[in-house]
Amino acid sequence: MKQNTIRPMLFKYWVVCLLLFILFIQARASSFMPAVTNYLAKDYEAGYQNWACAQGSNGEMYFGNSQGLLVYDGYRWTLHKVPGNHIVRSVYVKEDRIYVGAFEEFGYFKYSEAGTLRYHSLSKFLKNFPMENNEIWNIVELDGRIYFQSFSAWFSYDGKMVHAFRNRQQQPLYFYTQNGHIYTQMIDEDFYEFDGKDFLHLFPRSQVNDDNVVALLPDGDDSFLMVTENNGLFRYNGDITPWKTDIDAELKKQRVNRAVMTNDSIFMIGTVLNGIYAIDRKGHCLWHFNLDNRLDNNTVLGLFCDKDNNVWAALDDGIAYIHHNSPVMLLTPANHETKLGMVYDIAHRGDCFYLATNQGLYEYHQVTENLRLLPHTEGQNWYVKDIDGQLFAGNNAHTLLIGEKGNVSVISNTNSSTCLIKCTLYGEEILLESSYANLRIYKKKNGQWTFSHVIDGFIAPVMHLEVDQSGVIWASHMYQGVYKIVLSDDLSAVKSVRHISHLGSEYIIGPIQVMKMRGRIVFSSPNGFYTYDDITRQIIPFQKLNAILPYIRNAHSVVSVTNDRFWLSGSHEYVLVEYAEGEYIVKQRILIELFDSPCIENYNNVFVDNDVVYFNLNNGIASYSKNTDSLSPTLESALSLSSVTASSSDKKEKRLPLSGNVELESNYRDLLFSVSLPHYNKLSVHFHYVLQGGQGMALTSDLKEPEIRYGSLDYGEYTFQAEAYNDLGQKIGEVEYHFAIARPFYLSYYAFALYLIVLTALVYFFSKWRANRAMEKKRKEYEAEQVQQNIKMREQEHLITLQQQQLLEAELSAKSKDLASMALGVFAKNEVLEKLRTVVQESLVKGQYGRKNLESLLKLINENIETQEFWDVFQNNFDLIHEKFFRNLRERYPSLTATDLRFCALLRLNLSTKDIAQMTNLTIRGVEAARYRLRKKLDIPDGTGLVDFLIDLK
Repeated sequence: MKQNTIRPMLFKYWVVCLLLFILFIQARASSFMPAVTNYLAKDYEAGYQNWACAQGSNGEMYFGNSQGLLVYDGYRWTLHKVPGNHIVRSVYVKEDRIYVGAFEEFGYFKYSEAGTLRYHSLSKFLKNFPMENNEIWNIVELDGRIYFQSFSAWFSYDGKMVHAFRNRQQQPLYFYTQNGHIYTQMIDEDFYEFDGKDFLHLFPRSQVNDDNVVALLPDGDDSFLMVTENNGLFRYNGDITPWKTDIDAELKKQRVNRAVMTNDSIFMIGTVLNGIYAIDRKGHCLWHFNLDNRLDNNTVLGLFCDKDNNVWAALDDGIAYIHHNSPVMLLTPANHETKLGMVYDIAHRGDCFYLATNQGLYEYHQVTENLRLLPHTEGQNWYVKDIDGQLFAGNNAHTLLIGEKGNVSVISNTNSSTCLIKCTLYGEEILLESSYANLRIYKKKNGQWTFSHVIDGFIAPVMHLEVDQSGVIWASHMYQGVYKIVLSDDLSAVKSVRHISHLGSEYIIGPIQVMKMRGRIVFSSPNGFYTYDDITRQIIPFQKLNAILPYIRNAHSVVSVTNDRFWLSGSHEYVLVEYAEGEYIVKQRILIELFDSPCIENYNNVFVDNDVVYFNLNNGIASYSKNTDSLSPTLESALSLSSVTASSSDKKEKRLPLSGNVELESNYRDLLFSVSLPHYNKLSVHFHYVLQGGQGMALTSDLKEPEIRYGSLDYGEYTFQAEAYNDLGQKIGEVEYHFAIARPFYLSYYAFALYLIVLTALVYFFSKWRANRAMEKKRKEYEAEQVQQNIKMREQEHLITLQQQQLLEAELSAKSKDLASMALGVFAKNEVLEKLRTVVQESLVKGQYGRKNLESLLKLINENIETQEFWDVFQNNFDLIHEKFFRNLRERYPSLTATDLRFCALLRLNLSTKDIAQMTNLTIRGVEAARYRLRKKLDIPDGTGLVDFLIDLK
């Protein structure tokens, strides 16, 4: 009888356990979990493996990477090598030093005055201790001393001296600090406390099931939790007891490697085989990240909780950042579950959420965390909405009604349903529905909404509807513009319809989104927000909204939280807007990047449930439950100047000190300022830069980037200011930097003194040069005047010479004529005398006259007839007039006789043959014969006249 009773009880027990296990699996697979940002090697440009994490006082993150120390400030990744380019296995930060451990090397990095990380080796100061094969796996601090631990030795550093310790019988596996003590477990041995010199035995290894302790977690002042590799967690408070969790069975299979407690007492357990688990102080598993669920790698080599209470995981391939402290949580199914697809709308009823997706309508139970696809809802679902206790859903086929237990029924068989709103038209409360083709109306019957009829006179694909205070329907066309529709009084047909494709004066290509804010119709387009003015009955720019939301274009929807608070959905962000005292104010901005999951283009939507806001995503939804107005970084005064780089005209660069009086040489006129505001939550932060100084210069810039470059700066003193602002325009940090650029030498006082000396010398030499130039000018003018006078004199002399020559020529011509006339006169006289002589001779012969008288007369005649003396006078005068004519003839033609010369002279005078004959007492034939002989003696060629030849003879 007992056996019959026990068996059913055992069966029920196992069924309950099985159901609880199934629910547990489903809960972890489909629960709201923090967002995770994964960084791959291609993002940070260093090695794949990361071993340790730490954070500096300024908020910077440091990672032990397989290629060195990796530094990240939320904007820039930088890699810093250690000697030997070894793997950095451990990282620890104290004050301004970043201690690191590597193979046969340990030391610290420290920022220089110029903001450059420089490495300082400590292992090189070891004396009489070889570092051979020692690799530093952990770094801890106790009582002001830093301990570097390897598997075979440990090293202490008090800030001045480095000491080495080794005990070959006791080789520590890992140093842990807890409650002001250092603990360790020896490799394959028992657990000890380390007092700085000796190891004090606490308990044998067998009390943790012969397992390795990989981490210690806080658990009160006198106790702590020990995390083992394969046997779960144990509490130590003098005694050792197992600390039970929901995931003990899993932890035994996944090889736990690291653990850390967050600031809100959540334990993060990192494994080698299956990612990261989060459990609370009661041992309940909150969530699990692995390769199937947001992590890019399953092997966790290091865990660290930062000052913002978010968790960094150093992975075997990459780095993961778990947004543990973010008010945003994500609900996405694990990879092995059914894909939700694109979520278009969200509704909440009771303990369930309903998700309208392009794959169907899903129900998510908050208590059991079960996620299921409701039957008969497969395909594209556009909305899901609770109206007066009835849950409606619209898809491409029907309008659906969802029952209390998730049963689905068709409330309207008409084709497709894209939007359903509750409104009042002509005093009657109705539901108005749009679709791919027509508009429909639902009315209440027996307290329940039921389908009434299709409105006649309108056919168009409509995506969204709104109704204004006057009963006008505004319908967004699915592809182009918006409709303004007025119905008949009985709501049966369209009374008037107008298609609008312009907003103001702007023609809109594509759909125009229609929304409703505080009872006012609002339109959104690529050019901003517009509204319908009831008084002028025109669409005008909505200036108050455009003024505070210049970064939002094509808003997709507006969801009212209250009558004065609204969530607007944009392409890249969600904005909470509040209306107060006649103005709109931005209260919150949430970037879509924060969800680590893409939203649906043109269909971003918001669902508000009490104080929680839900956002539709691709393959999931996000919840936002923070009551504060900003997601800004919590690190106060975190903005700092990370580097200032100056560039010279010859392309040389140098890093400048970040404090003190900095003065640059005059040729360093280009400066690059880099600021750092460590934050890792993908928040909207912008920077305001101001540079003042020089010669009255003032430059202002607003940028998203944490750096700015200035070029070609003038000399003088400068002040650089950088301010950081959050998404609401609130200042969250500022930094100031002073520097000066020296005057160039050509503008220095020495240069001006030199310029004065040079100027004085120039004036002196210029004056002297000018005086010399004036004297030289006068001298040249005088010389020129003399030259001109000489020229004039020469011209006058030449003129006189010409005149003299002309006079001489005229005189010679006259003398030549006189000579010729004289010759002719002589010839004529001689002829007369010759004739007279002939007559006298004849008379003498005849004896006609007395001899004595005739002889006396004959003597007188002979004395007057031409003689040799005449020819000598003639020759001399002729030679004078005709430029030594006779001499030239004698020199050229020495064979010429005196008679020939006379004959040539007569020919040159161009006397006729007859005249020549009379003068020479020759006959005409004798003259011709003489001319012939002269041609031969002068060798005159044929064709040249004898007279012409003699005239041209020079």
